[in-house]
Amino acid sequence: KAAFVSMVSHEVTSHLGAIEGYLNMLLYQGVKDQRTKQVMERTVLRASTLRTLLIELMDLSALETGTFAVTRVPVELEAVVHDAVEVCAEAARAKNIGLTVDHSTAAGGCSVLADRGALLTVLRNLVENAIKYTPADGHVRVSTACQPLFATVRVVDDGIGMSDEERARVFEEFYRVRNPHTAQIPGTGLGLSLVKRLVEIHDGTIEVRSSPGNGSEFVVRLPRPTDC
Repeated sequence: KAAFVSMVSHEVTSHLGAIEGYLNMLLYQGVKDQRTKQVMERTVLRASTLRTLLIELMDLSALETGTFAVTRVPVELEAVVHDAVEVCAEAARAKNIGLTVDHSTAAGGCSVLADRGALLTVLRNLVENAIKYTPADGHVRVSTACQPLFATVRVVDDGIGMSDEERARVFEEFYRVRNPHTAQIPGTGLGLSLVKRLVEIHDGTIEVRSSPGNGSEFVVRLPRPTDC
């Protein structure tokens, strides 16, 4: 059953990716009718959200069944942060959001004991989330710090923030903050749950600090190689 679900999810994800590609190609070539353009843009957004949902469901299923493979080796944290920010840069530009990175590490960089792909998923999700919930012309800041036993990554935004109740549930599967500010923001409610699972697999911790109207700060701590 698990193999069948995985196969079907993979096939559906591939088809959705193709649909996104075709629609984006048509949009790139230019659509004169404004109404048609809006419908196509919304279709691309829906297809992208559904594809993300399937990928996150597959990852969570693999984590629950113990088939999610991670290979923990020394990884340069700054390089993974750079890649995550690059992936999210276009979304930030589209909203005129300032996206900055600050590394407070010793010369020679800072390595963590992690699976590079899984770590990229964690950081990309956090940065994407910060951009989604930050209004236009806002700011998202990613920073790193290195200590002897662990490294810290902070993703801070000046977005809409969360209440204490919302903050307490933010890592639950399928939970999404529901208020007038989030009504038009797409999401699956799985991203942060996946992030927490992946951080814990790495023997790390994640916490969030937030209040309504004052933005949010996600703090990830990951262990460093013992020979650092």
